Amino acid sequence: MNAKKYDRIKLAEDFLLTSLKDGLAHSYDVEKNCWVKPYPEATGYLLSYFSEHFEDVPSQILYVANRLCRIQHKTGGYTSFDDNRYLFTFDTAQIMHGFASLYEKTDEEKYLDVAKKCAEFIIKMQIDNGGMFPIYDTTLNAKYVNKNGGWGRCFSHIQVKNIEGLLLLYELTNDSRYMESAVRLRDYGKKHCDLTFTHPGAYCLEGMLAISEKDFVYNKLKDEIVPIIQPYGFSPYSKGLSYAYVSGSVQMGILLYKVGLKKYANSILGWARKVQSNHNSGGLFQYANADGSLNHDIHTEINSWGTKYYAQLERLFDEK
Repeated sequence: MNAKKYDRIKLAEDFLLTSLKDGLAHSYDVEKNCWVKPYPEATGYLLSYFSEHFEDVPSQILYVANRLCRIQHKTGGYTSFDDNRYLFTFDTAQIMHGFASLYEKTDEEKYLDVAKKCAEFIIKMQIDNGGMFPIYDTTLNAKYVNKNGGWGRCFSHIQVKNIEGLLLLYELTNDSRYMESAVRLRDYGKKHCDLTFTHPGAYCLEGMLAISEKDFVYNKLKDEIVPIIQPYGFSPYSKGLSYAYVSGSVQMGILLYKVGLKKYANSILGWARKVQSNHNSGGLFQYANADGSLNHDIHTEINSWGTKYYAQLERLFDEK
């Protein structure tokens, strides 16, 4: 690994570890100069990343894993941010993947137990067409969906990403229910995958690629994402917008790399490096302009998940 690439990855990873406050990953608000939004889901991403890429899991990751163990709801689900009333299927699935990865790395049974409890929650949220209820209301003890809500609150294609954790757990336990649920999500994804917005669309494609639907993913990327990538790597959050959801762009870069469209992946990586260079924390803005500078239209935060995906994309290009 060349020195510059190592420095970029280390800066990103240092940001990720620094983002862990009081046992959960946070975002950093550039204008307010403070850490915001304690986020269990994003903490799950970091369990996966550091388990997969580090020979020795950092102590900070083991600490937050234990925090996640303690705050798991009796149903197996997890909240999003700091609202304790609602449990989110998608968030729980990403934490499930994190614990399954951590178990695979450490052989600590408690991590597998938490992952299996997550899976029980997720499977119970699945409906006949393969999709999933997005929310469980702990006050009403009922599944909940807002059909007119955003992609985290309606029946949505983002749930297809849950395939990743279900397949990993199947590999670890040989419980056929996890594979069956993943296959049903695959079938749902084939019908409902929507790339109108890069970030949620990438979640769907990540799940489809995990379950060996490479041709499906390749064709969706070639037809719908490649045409919106600018020569210098900028890809808008949605066609016609002047800003990018950085994580969505980088996620698409990873997918492009994995299906063999490496020229476009490399272009996105070059743009993402510009985003990283615009702040000395090593993290990447959640929303950025075409020149890599901070976009102020929605908020002024640097987030952990986009930074994690960026480190993953850098590592892909270093593989031989």
